[in-house]
Amino acid sequence: MKRRSDLPAYVALRAVMGVVRLLPRRPALAAGGALGLAARGLGMRRAVTASNIAAAFPELGEAARMRIERGVYRHFGRMAVDSLRLSASGPARLAPWVRDGDLVGILEPALKAGRGAIVLTGHIGNWELAGAHLAARGFPLAAVVKPPANRYLARHTERVRHALGITTIPLPEARSVIPALLRENRIVALVADQGALRSDTWSPFFGRPTKTAVGPGLFHHQTGAPVFFGAMIAEPGGGYRLMGELLVDRMTGTVNEAVQRVADLFRQRLEALVRRFPEQYLWTHRLWKQQPEPRESAAP
Repeated sequence: MKRRSDLPAYVALRAVMGVVRLLPRRPALAAGGALGLAARGLGMRRAVTASNIAAAFPELGEAARMRIERGVYRHFGRMAVDSLRLSASGPARLAPWVRDGDLVGILEPALKAGRGAIVLTGHIGNWELAGAHLAARGFPLAAVVKPPANRYLARHTERVRHALGITTIPLPEARSVIPALLRENRIVALVADQGALRSDTWSPFFGRPTKTAVGPGLFHHQTGAPVFFGAMIAEPGGGYRLMGELLVDRMTGTVNEAVQRVADLFRQRLEALVRRFPEQYLWTHRLWKQQPEPRESAAP
């Protein structure tokens, strides 16, 4: 669908990219943090963010929740700037700021075994930079993406990912394409924590049933590819740490059992990470808008 605002918005984005590319990295990140706080001041998704944080951390007082909220907007302003800088200059300038953690070390033997790998992450830290870094390290990475509604931005984003060496899989094509890529011994990355509106799989997240994607468990059951959890977390000083762990190696049982088991493990590890770094999680999505239908009590 063509919208009159698409081109002006894209032109404005390219102008911002030009500015942040010229600035040294630290001042650019500081400017990004300020822009994020300005977005909070304008009320962008603020009510949803505050509601989610309150639901996830009912034990915290209002002041503590407000600190997390401000940190969220500051963090994602900084991350947006870093991603824009990467799209303009390439991952080589990012590499000195990344501290490789466990993920690289556990992915290498998985690929040597020839089984491919499924890497699950959430909207935490900087997932775009995580994919760019893995691709720059030479890993054969394919990522499931939902193209932006702005057609100009969608084309630009696709060009950037292609230049970074990332194969993109449009979300509607994921079920048919991913098994073949895994059998080719590729890594498939999925940001799997939000947007599973059509899923019928529920998994607890911060104590609440949360719709969770079916795909990861389904693809593991179909191909036998191991499932990993990974994330790139921002550290003080402007650096990042890439962390990861194995969730499932080989699982027997039915496809439904695989889907539920992978969903539960993913939610558990993501929640543990979000509890450690709540200001780095994207709370702007309506996580618990849908809830399962209450079960009817058995007849006496």
